[in-house]
Amino acid sequence: MISIDDFLLFCNRTLDGYEGAIAELDDETVNALPPLPDPNSPFQLVTHAVGAGTWWTARVVCGHEVERDRDGEFSTVGTADAARKSLADFRRLLGELAPELAAASELAIIPSTQTPLGAPWTVGAALIHAYEELAQHLGHLQITVDLVGTAPPSPASSFASS
Repeated sequence: MISIDDFLLFCNRTLDGYEGAIAELDDETVNALPPLPDPNSPFQLVTHAVGAGTWWTARVVCGHEVERDRDGEFSTVGTADAARKSLADFRRLLGELAPELAAASELAIIPSTQTPLGAPWTVGAALIHAYEELAQHLGHLQITVDLVGTAPPSPASSFASS
């Protein structure tokens, strides 16, 4: 059995990785697209990871209203500071939700996505999935940062010129 402290420990370690990756970027490179088919910028990856993590913890497990534009997460642009703030806000939210996450015995809403491993969603499965999304997108972010740092950037938008 994992505890909420275990969950938060691993989430926070992963968020440290996000912060380390974003620390290497400026406002241009945080919005740069790697030279790949259907790429995402570092800013988009942070936005998506925070959106997914917030959805699964605050909405699915705890039942808080959460506004999320999942499709918009993949076209958004912003500054390196905004990415850092988003990560800090999510880290703080996880800490604030800890008592509710620990007390949850059933999900506040049942996700319409596929069931994990062919079984119904549980609080534990939702939390593991929240961490799974956070961890997999950290790897995606790290590779993206490597690519936009070594290849001529392809801006996600005209953000850098505005």
